[in-house]
Amino acid sequence: MSGKTLKLRLFLLVLLDVGLLNACYVVSFLSRFSFDVPLRNFKPYLALFPWISLFCLIAFYMFDLYSNWKRKSLHHLLYTIILSILLVMVLTMSLTYLGKGFSFPRSVIFVATFLQVIVLGSSRYFLWHLSRKRHGSKKVLIVASTLENGLALAEKCMNHSKGWFVIHSFLPAHSKRVLQIKMAEVDVVLLGPSLNREDKAEIIGMCIRQEKEVLVVPEMVELLAIESELQQIDDLLVLSIQPPRFVPGKLLVKRSFDIAVSSLMLILLSPVMLILYALIKVTSPGPAIFKQERLGEGGRSYMIYKFRSMVPDAEKATGPVLAADGDPRITRIGKFMRSTRLDEIPQLFNVLKGEMSLVGPRPERPFFIRQFQESIPDYTYRLSVKPGITGLAQILANYSTKVEDKLRFDILYVKTYSFVLDIKILLQTIRVVLQREQAAGVARENEEHKKKLLRLFGYYDMANTANHE
Repeated sequence: MSGKTLKLRLFLLVLLDVGLLNACYVVSFLSRFSFDVPLRNFKPYLALFPWISLFCLIAFYMFDLYSNWKRKSLHHLLYTIILSILLVMVLTMSLTYLGKGFSFPRSVIFVATFLQVIVLGSSRYFLWHLSRKRHGSKKVLIVASTLENGLALAEKCMNHSKGWFVIHSFLPAHSKRVLQIKMAEVDVVLLGPSLNREDKAEIIGMCIRQEKEVLVVPEMVELLAIESELQQIDDLLVLSIQPPRFVPGKLLVKRSFDIAVSSLMLILLSPVMLILYALIKVTSPGPAIFKQERLGEGGRSYMIYKFRSMVPDAEKATGPVLAADGDPRITRIGKFMRSTRLDEIPQLFNVLKGEMSLVGPRPERPFFIRQFQESIPDYTYRLSVKPGITGLAQILANYSTKVEDKLRFDILYVKTYSFVLDIKILLQTIRVVLQREQAAGVARENEEHKKKLLRLFGYYDMANTANHE
């Protein structure tokens, strides 16, 4: 699809969103005043019409509603729509209050917001459904170095939003002759991250020649090359790849934003902090504030502050252990705080002290960092910037996502950082807190599917290994 076509589609989508949003206000006015709207009540809306439209565009942009929604979850889309419209409502009410537009009825705003959730949610669902009908149900051929890696990729496809991928088969990387035949039967080829560069380059070339889409898990060196500068040395074309860090100007903006927002949030959340402090003291013995060593920017050690969500001396018998789902060490109030991220509010003091940022890679303990560095040498790159309370990995990955997969998001964040990206991540963290995991029934269904895949994958793995030999 050409760039002009994409721009035209985006322009039409913007017009549709703004038109529907304001149409809901008109319907709300007509309903509120029984089709006889007094001019004194309608005038404030007319004055705010450009601002309301602008708020809509800003909110939708910040929640990535103008990005490519192909292969994304409907659940994710609906949460995002609701939060975006609520943000528009809050901004509109704030503007009417500051502008003393009291003749703009609050009831009209509330009814309009309700209508906007239904109308805009329905319009985006329709567009999403059309996209899934056109781009969904793609037959996927998985190519990996081992059967275990292939099954891991298959599980990712199964955990993804239903209707986009249909797993066709698995092949080991050395089965080039069979791959040529199988490629004619599929739409997409998914390459495992452990393939060597020679195999990966050869298979990508085969996919391009047969006009097949190929999905590649990027290596760290490929992520580091993002936004690199094209240069020329004599007649040699080269890429200038800089170390993953923030330039001084961006650092100043980021630090100023951290101080302003963390100070404001500490003031606004002080009643919540007092209530949580009291609840922790009443329901569990021990201190309410938990302190623990973390490694920050440049590998420097600091003490992180959190509301205690576990029993005292939780690791006395086991040593350093990462928390798991249903962990018996977590207190009742701790479960609530962890699910809502309220246990992390005291980290705002770490932000004020300059040890952390609002947004960045999540901080980890020295014990685990040493382990990760041994198995993943590129893990050190995430220590090139300050850790954050939330980050790109927290809004795009899952809690159970592997360390090396989260690392890809962390490096992507450092390489593509902007002030707007930080605001997007902060707003979308709200969606992550509100969303819940899929139902257990789906997990059972996936288990049955995985057994079938294992038989299928095992057959192909053994058959093609025999052919190769």
